[in-house]
Amino acid sequence: MPNRQYLVTDEWTREKWALLSSQFSNKSIYQVWEYADLHSVGAFRSVLRAGLVDGKDIVALAQMRVKSLPGIPSSVAELEWGPLYNNATLLSNFLEQLRVKVVEELGWELRIHPRSTFNLDEDKRLRQILEEAGYLFQPDVRPYQTVVLNLKPDLDILYGGLRGSWRRHHRKAEATGLVIDHGNSVEYFDRFQKVYGEMWGSKQFITGVRHPIIRQLMETLKTDEQLSVAIATLEGRDVGASVCATVGNTMYYFLGASSPGLREGCQPGYLLHWDNVRMAKEEGFEWYDLGGIVDTGEGVNRFKRGMGATEIVFPGCFVAGADRFSARLYHSVEDTFRVIRHWMTKR
Repeated sequence: MPNRQYLVTDEWTREKWALLSSQFSNKSIYQVWEYADLHSVGAFRSVLRAGLVDGKDIVALAQMRVKSLPGIPSSVAELEWGPLYNNATLLSNFLEQLRVKVVEELGWELRIHPRSTFNLDEDKRLRQILEEAGYLFQPDVRPYQTVVLNLKPDLDILYGGLRGSWRRHHRKAEATGLVIDHGNSVEYFDRFQKVYGEMWGSKQFITGVRHPIIRQLMETLKTDEQLSVAIATLEGRDVGASVCATVGNTMYYFLGASSPGLREGCQPGYLLHWDNVRMAKEEGFEWYDLGGIVDTGEGVNRFKRGMGATEIVFPGCFVAGADRFSARLYHSVEDTFRVIRHWMTKR
């Protein structure tokens, strides 16, 4: 008789979670232990971790940030870029048992934002599995849209796939004498943050990035889950920088910045992105995610598309459970809080 598959929750240490989650190629920074813990500090915040056991093996995992607000009865368990899985049949069972646990037993709303498989047919199957397991697609939630570069071809073939104007800008950037420096320490992140601060000060755009938390990540992440910082310097001055998450099978462009008064002359972004591609390929990653397509900033989008990458739209947001009025109220309050936090931290 085959072993029954069953759900377990919160049974792991940080070290055990890292070991178990490393077996899944679709792991991302959002499923790293420290990421959830650091983003869940304070009242009305917690983390729930769940796994599906098949015999003696963990065959699927999910890390959820649980959020609530005073006076609102419904909590929300948010699963970002998960679950982690290698088998679609087992995923179906896991999603059903996870819904029973979170929605029926705990009485929470469960919101899942699955990571794309980077394959249209597989993403279609993933959406079908979610709906069959009792999750409703949310058409009002904008899915993550990005461009990803397949790193399987040789580096010279990848370079040849860049648009002509992109290659020209890259060669000009090389000719300026820019030097790229790499590191994964807090000191490198502080250098990035200084360049980012100059850029933000000139534009003061709304951002959900919480730099103190990212800095704490740099201090606590293990080597195989570390954020990688690249700094572009010109004549001893930092003029551009990027932060990449290097987890699972994908190097993800997490943050980027360039000095407003200096970038036009040397265009460090071209050198930084291509150097990230080179590093990602050398380290055995399968994909390079350029960090998303945005509604505002067509110049940035055009830059990313110029790398000859494939445009990908993630499956979207899927929800199970919760009182609909409470859920709408919760998300309305949370959106308002994000805007208030931006203006309170405006420099």
